[in-house]
Amino acid sequence: MPELKKKKMGLATKILIAMVVGALFGFLFKGSYDIWGQVTSPIGAVFIRLLKMTILPLIFFSIVCGVASVANLQSLKRVGGTFLVYWFIASLLAAACGIVWSYIIEPGVGIQLAEKGAFSTKDVSIVQSLVGWFPDNAFGSFAKFNILQVIVFSLFIGFAIALMPSEMPARRYALMFFEYGNDVIMKVVEIVMKFAPLGVLCLMADVTGTLGAEVLTGLGKMLLTQYAAYATIIFVIFPLILKFIAKVSPIQHYLNVFPAMILAFSTCSSSATLPLTMKCTKERAGVPDETVNLIAPPAATINMQACCAEMPIYAVFAAQMFGLDLSFGQLILICFLGIIMAAGVAGVPGGGIMMSAIMMQSMGLPLTIVPWVAGIYRLIDMPNTMLNVTGDTVGMVTTTSILGTLDRGKFEAKKAWGS
Repeated sequence: MPELKKKKMGLATKILIAMVVGALFGFLFKGSYDIWGQVTSPIGAVFIRLLKMTILPLIFFSIVCGVASVANLQSLKRVGGTFLVYWFIASLLAAACGIVWSYIIEPGVGIQLAEKGAFSTKDVSIVQSLVGWFPDNAFGSFAKFNILQVIVFSLFIGFAIALMPSEMPARRYALMFFEYGNDVIMKVVEIVMKFAPLGVLCLMADVTGTLGAEVLTGLGKMLLTQYAAYATIIFVIFPLILKFIAKVSPIQHYLNVFPAMILAFSTCSSSATLPLTMKCTKERAGVPDETVNLIAPPAATINMQACCAEMPIYAVFAAQMFGLDLSFGQLILICFLGIIMAAGVAGVPGGGIMMSAIMMQSMGLPLTIVPWVAGIYRLIDMPNTMLNVTGDTVGMVTTTSILGTLDRGKFEAKKAWGS
């Protein structure tokens, strides 16, 4: 009888176990944590430094590759352009939704990690802020760790490659360079993530050893905020788009793509779900084959409404913990960052962990919440992936409906939930 292979424990499971062990350790040794902290604090600090080490190269290579892939849409400008308009509007609404729920539930209120004013973000005008996004020295932006300027520079490089003629050798070699560079930095992130369970264990022990149960309460509220934002997107925003722009039944659409939604929820991978997403959208939702083939692959990379809602929640959560009041201009900046990071940092191992670190650095906040996000990310990632995949199908149906190419007979045909 062949020996059964043991199933390897996934990274998310290891981090979750490490978080629980770290929390218990902190509670048990809370009275003498000034001694144990001399062991755990340096290890946690090394993990945070490793995360910071990967942020700028990750942003640069992943955004350039993500934007350059949009060039695939140029072969059918009407379809691609219409989908990109949907992507921006839906992503902006999702980001705003995350911010609204953060202020309704207030997950970070009551967790005082530092005195008000110990950390601060500059309140400047929107115009001044926009001017500051554009670098006058690209290399200086990297040296000064100016994430916004690095993002803008990366967008310019990505669009420059996308606008080059496909037969041009420079375009081919530039794409190869950035794709290979992206592969290398992904491997670096993968190595860093192997250190994540130990880092999370030590950081969580430090937090619970000094603050106690209020951290766990804040985590629960943060998770509730994520779920509330996701529910609003899938039950309000997407149905409104389908009903009033695509002019189709939202219930029928969810029935059409239900198999892909379930697979996305269980695998937590948009890429692994892509074949089924394409099959459902073609055969059940009535979107033409050529449109699905054109839009679905890049959409799986750049069209992530759940991530757009997720990122602002981290920023507001951290700001509330440190007693910071974010201005309207800063909230707009947070929305912009959520959209860009959702589009550019897709497919990163431990993506939610890395994106939360990038958001914190961009807003001038410490990376305190990063190990917390790592510990519960599996619970965020399941509905997150399902929502992202659903958003791809909503976009394709909306695009073809606007252009008049949707097969409404196939879309409206009765189907069983499980078929």
